[in-house]
Amino acid sequence: MKNMSKQSEIKSNSPPKESLRLPTGQVFEVAIYGVFLFAAGLVLPVFLIFIVRFTGYSEIVEEIAKALVVFFLILNFPSLKQKIGVGILFGFLFGLSENFFYLNQIFQLGDFGVFWQRFLWTVPMHIITVLVMVFAGSVKKWVLIFGLVGAVILHALFNSIAVEFLMR
Repeated sequence: MKNMSKQSEIKSNSPPKESLRLPTGQVFEVAIYGVFLFAAGLVLPVFLIFIVRFTGYSEIVEEIAKALVVFFLILNFPSLKQKIGVGILFGFLFGLSENFFYLNQIFQLGDFGVFWQRFLWTVPMHIITVLVMVFAGSVKKWVLIFGLVGAVILHALFNSIAVEFLMR
């Protein structure tokens, strides 16, 4: 009998697990954010390619655009687990669509293996930079600026290493 009461005390004193279930009123709101997030991940690179060609600074342009999505969409999700999940989804979609928009250049090179190299390297990089901003913004929204700086630095390091690696 004493063991059962101790077990129930342990169970009642343990912190509640974070649930992915939403209150009924938030389901529609989260669905709308999800649609915009999905669209942003697939369409944003189309617009950014022209800005990057004009400015020449892909790290800064892409990370500022992703930071805006993190600020206005991802940080509005209620739980940290959801923010992480949609951050991974957004980074994946962003990297995937960016790779498809570079397919024309890859076909001009005549080496489709470059696509797979780009895919295997750039998609995880975009996921990581989005997560850096999500974690920073989850502390306080204004801390997102430090996440943006970190993401730009990571992206710039990635670009310099990738160019060095691919130029060999």
